[in-house]
Amino acid sequence: MFTWRHFVWLAICLVLCIVYLYILKKRNVPIKAVLTTACIVAILSEITKVFSTIQMVPSSDGSLIFPYLPLNHLPLHMCSIQIPLIFYTRFTDNEKGRENVLSFMYPSCFLGAIMALVMPSIFSTTISVEQAFTHPMAYQFFLYHTMLVILGLYIAISGQIRWERKHLVNTYMITYVLSFLSLYWNSMFASPVYENGKLLSVEFWPNFFFTYNNPLGIKVTTETGWRIYLLILLVISAALIFLCFVPLLYKKKKKA
Repeated sequence: MFTWRHFVWLAICLVLCIVYLYILKKRNVPIKAVLTTACIVAILSEITKVFSTIQMVPSSDGSLIFPYLPLNHLPLHMCSIQIPLIFYTRFTDNEKGRENVLSFMYPSCFLGAIMALVMPSIFSTTISVEQAFTHPMAYQFFLYHTMLVILGLYIAISGQIRWERKHLVNTYMITYVLSFLSLYWNSMFASPVYENGKLLSVEFWPNFFFTYNNPLGIKVTTETGWRIYLLILLVISAALIFLCFVPLLYKKKKKA
């Protein structure tokens, strides 16, 4: 993180975002066509991720070898749950449902992917910084999240959604429901250590939605500290989502 390789990737992602958004807006490309491309990118991204990170692990007695995908690569992060949403909005005939989901995807794709690009966890969990241009996971990570930034911003500027306050409320509701569900997911996929039926420790937890710990490496060592961290996370996310909607709602109000 924050090495010259990281900054080069950020520069590449920025150029891609500017160029593609300019082309999409200039040609007034329908959102359905953009979603079609997003579906293709998402499929290629997941295939690359699975076959680049899957490990062959022996059974306890060593007699068999099983393919195993590390838990942190399960598609339950804010950015990876966009994949079923992309497919839903592309193929559903429910116009109201599409609009509601797209209104959530705008800030969640944009903000979530921006955070991922600025703080790429891939360098601490999957590959080394030295592999930033030699490992397929680096390309999967940066190009997929760049696609999400482009998609999120184009949803906002395409003019194909009449933005209202209900979209902001809808986004808050979906965000906080998913954040609450992540508490279950993080516990479900954790690796607890028991002795005589008593929980002693946890060896691994996936930290989906960063609701278990922060992405900055600041240690949370008490329940009170975690509750404070969770409150800060909710407040910051609420403020950022609100800021995303302010220009859209102000533009609509000005036109009215």
